[in-house]
Amino acid sequence: MIPSRLSLVTAVFSATLLLTGCGGGSSTAAAPSTAAAPGAAAAVPAAKAPTESYISYLAANYASYTTAGTSNSPVATFDDTNMSVRWAIATQTTEQADNLKSHILYMEQAILNGQNPRAWDKLFLMDAYMDQGHTYTTTVTVNGTEVVIDKVANNTCAYELIKTHAQGVGGWFFHGDIKVSFSNLADQIIALPACDAERAGLTAYITAKQTALPKGITLIPAQ
Repeated sequence: MIPSRLSLVTAVFSATLLLTGCGGGSSTAAAPSTAAAPGAAAAVPAAKAPTESYISYLAANYASYTTAGTSNSPVATFDDTNMSVRWAIATQTTEQADNLKSHILYMEQAILNGQNPRAWDKLFLMDAYMDQGHTYTTTVTVNGTEVVIDKVANNTCAYELIKTHAQGVGGWFFHGDIKVSFSNLADQIIALPACDAERAGLTAYITAKQTALPKGITLIPAQ
């Protein structure tokens, strides 16, 4: 669904996460305290969730993030059998790793609090709807300068979402381009038979929450 430019940030997050990424149905992350075991994932209380997204920081510093073990821009790997997405990202400093983790936690908490970051992008609104429905989980593990992000869906519609989100984040965000909308890609996912059960709820949510596309945002065409 995403052009070859995705061979590249990325969610995200999605995101992923474009970023990778956005958060998932639940989220854990390596605690900032040095008492945490290396590589361990520990629950982060909502009260300690970051209050800023770090998206501008990530866009400005995108070149400092690579796929672990390579010099290539971050891309996610997909396990269709287990409906899972994984990012293994290397950074140059622990600050860069922590800021990536903080962005993911910010997005997660904002969505679970009923906010809609990037409400002009249907893919992010779809993400919020599916996140609030706990249709996938997100785990973030930080070990020094490396960040591993795992997303696991519990149905095919959610998997198509997290996979497309990761492809978008990898294709644009980790190239420093955050001024894009993936709304057309969201429409393609929603139209899939896999999303038959979710379609009415998704459509109603997006209709109620979507805002106008800001100036300077490129609408990525359908694939």
